[in-house]
Amino acid sequence: MPRFDDEDFRNNNDRRDRTVPTEENYYSYSPVDLNFNSREQNVVRDNQLRKGINPCDIEPTQNNFTPPPPPVQRFQSETIGDFAPPAPQRQREPRKSGDEKKPKKHFHLIKSKKKRITTIILAVILALILIVVGTISGIMGRITYNDKKENTFVSASELESSALVKNILLLGVDARAGENANETRSDTMMLVSIDMKHRSIKLTSFLRDTWVYIPTLGYNQRLNAACSSGGYEGVVDAIEYNFGIDIDGYAVVDFEMFKVLVDSLGGVEVDVTEAEAKEVTNHPNRYGDVVLESGKYKLSGEQALAYCRIRKIDTDFVRTERQRTVMSAILNDAKHSGPFTLLNMAYKSAPYIETDLTKGELRSLVISAVPCLGNEIKQAKVPFEGTWEYATISGNSVISINVDNNKQKLVDYIYNDVLE
Repeated sequence: MPRFDDEDFRNNNDRRDRTVPTEENYYSYSPVDLNFNSREQNVVRDNQLRKGINPCDIEPTQNNFTPPPPPVQRFQSETIGDFAPPAPQRQREPRKSGDEKKPKKHFHLIKSKKKRITTIILAVILALILIVVGTISGIMGRITYNDKKENTFVSASELESSALVKNILLLGVDARAGENANETRSDTMMLVSIDMKHRSIKLTSFLRDTWVYIPTLGYNQRLNAACSSGGYEGVVDAIEYNFGIDIDGYAVVDFEMFKVLVDSLGGVEVDVTEAEAKEVTNHPNRYGDVVLESGKYKLSGEQALAYCRIRKIDTDFVRTERQRTVMSAILNDAKHSGPFTLLNMAYKSAPYIETDLTKGELRSLVISAVPCLGNEIKQAKVPFEGTWEYATISGNSVISINVDNNKQKLVDYIYNDVLE
């Protein structure tokens, strides 16, 4: 059924007038030509005010508006911000007393951590110092100390001395079984000079057959006879009396100490000649069944001791040179050893040392010697070249010397660092 009276499903709706009014026909509008170059000049089209018309195409008239002049050309570096007024800066109020800024939490933690690390480091250093001091005190307690005796044969004003030079007489005594070492002849006499002025350590050997005046005897005799007549102090007195240098103290070492020192360092390197090797190897009773081979290699403590005691194949000059060679090797190896090795070496060798120096003097000597160890160890011997000759006196083969010349040369060498 139709809903409206004029509704008829059978009617043909295509017969209706569906023409779009002109004012509503937007689709019939011609498109805008965007190609401005293709347009005719000085042509005003219809509907020029409509959307899509270029105002530049309008032909100018007398009533047209004249555009303003272009702006002044700016420099390339100029910006708008260059002409803007500066932004006002905020004034900081002064901090009131007591109103301190609290540190941030993480900064406080870092500071506390650094403080703990510093405390640990200081504690470790303090512990090491206490260990070293305790070890040194233990080493000092193993040394035998004698009372110092003044030289009554020569005054201190007559002796050459310096606050920057310390002279220690090192005595190696050849004491056999059952003999008192203090009453035997000194087998080795070596002056160890710590020259802080020239930063050097000097070793000076005194030949035992040197014919000089022995104060404790009252007449001339071999230098090594001073030990049997006046003890260790008698050797110090004889050297001071004849050569005019001040000796701060002595240190007597048992030959066993050489073995301990060398073995503590793992041996010392020495160049052994064929004659020296044969002398030691072929005389086991004299050198204690020690075998040496020729060549340059490391000697053990037993071998180094036998090497130092060789005396039959050459002169006393060469013998003392062998002793200085071993001592120099020990000192050079000690310079490159660690502190614990040195402490162990000192601890083991301390029982073999006897001295008239106090514990404080020994500590001072060690401190003074440290800066000097970096330089080469110097060596000399008394008598000096050109100041001696072999002689036979009272049936004894001895070394006769010019005492005054040797005295002057020794003073120049030790205190002025001059060796001719």
